[in-house]
Amino acid sequence: MSKSLTQNIQQRWSIPALPASVRFAVGLGIPLLAAVWVLSSQLGALPSEAWHWDIEPSLLLIVLLLAPVNWGLETMKWAELMPYGTMQRRWREVLYGTAWSLVGPLRIGAIVGRVGAARKSERGHALRASASSAVSQWWCTITSAGIALALVGMPWISASVLVLSLATLGLYFGWSPGFWKLLRDAPITGDWGLARRIPSIRRRRALTLSVARYMVMLSQFTLALQAFRHLADQFWLDQLVQQSGGAALTWGLTSLAPVPVLGDLGLREAAALLALPTPTAADTMAILGATLSLWVINLILPALVGLVWQWQFVRNKERMANLPL
Repeated sequence: MSKSLTQNIQQRWSIPALPASVRFAVGLGIPLLAAVWVLSSQLGALPSEAWHWDIEPSLLLIVLLLAPVNWGLETMKWAELMPYGTMQRRWREVLYGTAWSLVGPLRIGAIVGRVGAARKSERGHALRASASSAVSQWWCTITSAGIALALVGMPWISASVLVLSLATLGLYFGWSPGFWKLLRDAPITGDWGLARRIPSIRRRRALTLSVARYMVMLSQFTLALQAFRHLADQFWLDQLVQQSGGAALTWGLTSLAPVPVLGDLGLREAAALLALPTPTAADTMAILGATLSLWVINLILPALVGLVWQWQFVRNKERMANLPL
């Protein structure tokens, strides 16, 4: 599917096709090599006695309990952009998109999953809703990263990121479906002409839900770090400032990688080790444990639920179709 979309864009805009080796190196090889270098340099220097975790189970349990809140806000946002459907259906579409996001190229896996799980009559509108949802969440990521860069003493980089944030916000509220018409010939989009343009008020509500969801994810990250006793010797307020700022920078760095590998596995850990302070070996292991825990709680578990739910839905649909009249 992604190959046909790429060819469609190239034909319409006369973009010369890059050799497969170049695309692989830029999209997958370079991010992976960078992650391997950071992880090997950071973890290879640890003494053998450092390879253990001192965990606070109650904090990790709170992180787990916040996962339904996280994905509930995302589902509410999706339902806001895709009205006139049941919440049960929207939950299934979001979680199935989460499963696709682990393997989809060029960060369109979640879009492919959600659009594919939607009804055929809704797929044109679902494509627009997916774009609006992704942009609103990405705006939260780059805006918080820009603020964090200012706090760590990088004003010029911060200013550049915040200018990009303002431009993204302007495009979001003046959004036109023109670019997405490039995808109208893809089979998964259905009848593009039946798609409804998303009103500004719905995009504004979606942005509000994106901000709320970002705050929940930020809370999960900081709680996970504290569960693994990151910066345990520091005052709690200093912990909170450094951990929240490091979390924002981590997501900002991973958003630059064009191709995720199993939901940024490895890339996020490397970015976190760069963005968060590691004064001791225990702090390095705490960051590794926190990021891996979040990967399982916020991605793997919802993805498994989405796969099973969509499989059962398709199976029941086929069974009903095969019933004798």
